[in-house]
Amino acid sequence: MGYSERLLNSEEGLLVASKIADKAGITRSVIVNALRKFESAGVIETRSLGMKGTYIKVLNDCLLVELQKLKN
Repeated sequence: MGYSERLLNSEEGLLVASKIADKAGITRSVIVNALRKFESAGVIETRSLGMKGTYIKVLNDCLLVELQKLKN
C-alpha cells in the first residue's frame, strides 16, 4: 500500500510529502502548499510529525468521496 493510499482508506492518516512528490515527479513544496490551502479552507487538519511525515484528518465528506474516486 502506498503512502497516499493509507490516507485514502479512512478519514485520517499519515502522508510523507517527499515520497509522494518523488512518485508524482513534482517538488515537495507543491504538496506542502496544497495541504496548507486545504487546511485554510477547513477541509483538513494537519499536524507535522517532523521527519515521519504529516498527520492528516479529512474534515469534509465531499473530499473523502473525491479521494475514493481517485483511488478507483
